[in-house]
Amino acid sequence: MIRKYFFSNINEARINLFRNKTRTLLTSLGIIIGITSVIILIAITNGARSVIETQLTSLGAKTIMLKPFVRTASGFSTGRGQSFSDNELKLIKDLDSIDYLAPIVKDSQEVSYRSISNVVALVGTNSDFSAINDWKTTSGSFITKNDVEDGSKVCVLGLTNSRRFFGAEDPIGKKIRINGIPHIVIGVLEAKGLTPGGRDQDDFILLPYTSLNRLLFRADMDNIVTVLMSSRSSEELEYAKFSIKKILRETRNINTGGDNFDLSSYEGVTKKILNTTKILRILLTSIASISLIVGGIGIMNIMLVSVTERTKEIGIRITIGAKSKDIVFQFLCESALLSLFGGVVGVLLGYIISQIASAIIGWPAIVSLTSVFIAFFFSGGIGIFFGIYPAFKASKLDPIMAIRNE
Repeated sequence: MIRKYFFSNINEARINLFRNKTRTLLTSLGIIIGITSVIILIAITNGARSVIETQLTSLGAKTIMLKPFVRTASGFSTGRGQSFSDNELKLIKDLDSIDYLAPIVKDSQEVSYRSISNVVALVGTNSDFSAINDWKTTSGSFITKNDVEDGSKVCVLGLTNSRRFFGAEDPIGKKIRINGIPHIVIGVLEAKGLTPGGRDQDDFILLPYTSLNRLLFRADMDNIVTVLMSSRSSEELEYAKFSIKKILRETRNINTGGDNFDLSSYEGVTKKILNTTKILRILLTSIASISLIVGGIGIMNIMLVSVTERTKEIGIRITIGAKSKDIVFQFLCESALLSLFGGVVGVLLGYIISQIASAIIGWPAIVSLTSVFIAFFFSGGIGIFFGIYPAFKASKLDPIMAIRNE
């Protein structure tokens, strides 16, 4: 009975609205524009957030930096301190919260190929360096675990040095001399470009850290200036840092506050940037939602006009037994249906335009199911809210005066 009552009112509302299709469309225009704007802005800001998260991940959103430091009378200074042992790094790497670990050794030496010679920055590391920094090779291969264990005389060139020494020539398999010692080029890294400060990120050569230390007549684990690590997820980052501190304090027999190492991450910066995008999304969506309010007022106005036009019809319905709640429900159905129509058109337009905008601006426009459901719910809510006054006005009409109305 209730179901039949509900659908009969919905059907009647549909018939009444489609008697004048042009007026229905124009009345829904405010809702259509509002929902379209909200969908587009949410889709584009979601896409921007996705791009930012990807870029932050490549910059080290899950990255932890471990450095030694020496304590002085005035406090401490980051730099040369107690080297990290192979056992310490193995214990850290075995943590469930740690995905990758790469020791970093740095130096600068003369590098030559045929008649070309230049002093180049050298970075000694292992196979995990690529995964931590999301830095792949465009040709050849990366340093392997065996290369590190054997101290192999191999290297991977940054793009700047590939062009500096080889130009258009393929460097893979060629030998360059580092500090007079031949090293085989096994790969070329993809370009990273300049930092905001203008530093060329591609102007270096990668070697196994054991190979670089042996080249400089140092022990394999000596001179590690940084240990780069990546947690399995950003949520596990803090736990990973806690676990690393616990291991180093236990192996070095030091108390809290007496640490001779420094742990840092980009987590704070990442959270601030993502929070900024969230605030921006809320702000833009709020501005776009103003048009929904305007659209709701338009619906209320047209429903008031409809009450005036249909005064006689309302009077007849009340006379033959319709109750006030029946009149209220009928007009609420009309206003909600009018608004939902605008919501459907708005979602479709919003999706189409957001995909066009995505192709133009070059980042994904993500239309989530949540935003679609919210749009439908909000548009229906707007219709009901702004239809309440006209509906109650219609239900309070005097039937005799209403029938006599022309």
